[in-house]
Amino acid sequence: MKKFNVYVIVAATELKTGKIIRFFTRYKYNHVSITLDKGLRYLYSFSRYYKKPSLYAGFVKESMLRYKDSKIKVYKIPIDKYTYRKMKRYFKLLEKTKNKYLYNLFSALFFVFHKKIKIDRSFTCIEFTLYMLCKYVPKLGIKDYKFYSIKDLDNLLKEYLIYEGNFIMSDRLSWNNDSYLDNNNTISGYVGIIRNVFILIYRFVRY
Repeated sequence: MKKFNVYVIVAATELKTGKIIRFFTRYKYNHVSITLDKGLRYLYSFSRYYKKPSLYAGFVKESMLRYKDSKIKVYKIPIDKYTYRKMKRYFKLLEKTKNKYLYNLFSALFFVFHKKIKIDRSFTCIEFTLYMLCKYVPKLGIKDYKFYSIKDLDNLLKEYLIYEGNFIMSDRLSWNNDSYLDNNNTISGYVGIIRNVFILIYRFVRY
């Protein structure tokens, strides 16, 4: 009988932003992604679109190659085939409507104070993974209203840990459609950041 799983990946990224986050949170990991792909060839998260600028971000389908210099943890959580299908459909919907979703900069700023700022169609990386687990894997007991740090998520998922250590390179991995290395025009990126801030403010006030 075929088994179905959802995978959560926690990473200590080597970029400056990741190091800053770890400094303030006093925890060794700073980024979270989620996937249904057992080969970890692609991951879903809310993260930077390109390597620079870092704050120009939103919903992304990441290549695991983003983390080739990182320490990671991988969790494997069993789910049934109906949950698998529902999650797969939702990921595909997000891919089609990704322009409507933004990285929640305000929640990221308040993260060190253990506060989350709920804004419509906006997430940080950990908020998105928690949202998916809360919605589709209720057995984990995650509460939508509660704040969780990456350390909290680690503790919640500790029985599902299958790997901890350095990223292991595989010939099966490629960048696919991940545009992480593509953008050299940082001006358009900063314009995008400003635009997204105004949209976030508008959504926060309106909703």
